[in-house]
Amino acid sequence: MKMINFDHCYTEDMGHKFFKTLERAGFTLSEHRVEHPGKNFCRFIMFNLGKEGKVYLEFVNVGKGGQRIDKPGLSLNYSGLLKKYFNIVKRRKGVEAKYIHKNYQWKKDSKSRLPGWNFITFSKPQFKNLYTWFTEYEPRSERKRLAVVPHPNTALRVAGLELSVRTQDRPKIETIFGRKFDSDNINLGGINLFIQSARSTKLTTIIIECKSLKKFLKYAGDKSQITWRGKKAALIKNPDRRMWNIVVIEKKRK
Repeated sequence: MKMINFDHCYTEDMGHKFFKTLERAGFTLSEHRVEHPGKNFCRFIMFNLGKEGKVYLEFVNVGKGGQRIDKPGLSLNYSGLLKKYFNIVKRRKGVEAKYIHKNYQWKKDSKSRLPGWNFITFSKPQFKNLYTWFTEYEPRSERKRLAVVPHPNTALRVAGLELSVRTQDRPKIETIFGRKFDSDNINLGGINLFIQSARSTKLTTIIIECKSLKKFLKYAGDKSQITWRGKKAALIKNPDRRMWNIVVIEKKRK
């Protein structure tokens, strides 16, 4: 189903250590801040996605006594009304899903039906090392759209994701996406989803495309240079081994 694409992904990031590392590597940090239940304090790095709008990386610092996050998260979006997809996906075999609304201003008023997020979450199928769900953003007149500020390290966009999948989990992932993965490179609205067989189903890598790898390495350091799928690249490791890393590649020149 081509109407399903990448929206954002999160990593638990205690003390926002990884987030600060990425600032030193030349990424522009969004000033936007969000708190979710469980004392989850979220910061963001934003990227443009052409006509499709914006995508982002989310970094979650869990406050004292809060609800810890035990696996990386992958949020998808549906190009139509999310409730429509919920009515489709909930009928599928092996699926137990919920449609949830949460007000943007949930701390002030969580009872009234106000503008907010809509989610589809899954109690089935679930994966030991991956949490996946759908997010929809309702319009809100009182707030300007978040701008994407250029990154000094020349980072341009999220170009791809690497998803490790156990053989027995592949049909379950396909159920959520609503499509058969007839190859190991799936196009998610201009973002490549690289699927690789593994012993655990997990989002392992976020691939960022930059204008100049040479300039990026001036920020990230030469020690970060690697080869990724036959290309020169830079690797920024997440301090939390359970979560995803970032690989940066250079945009192809025409």
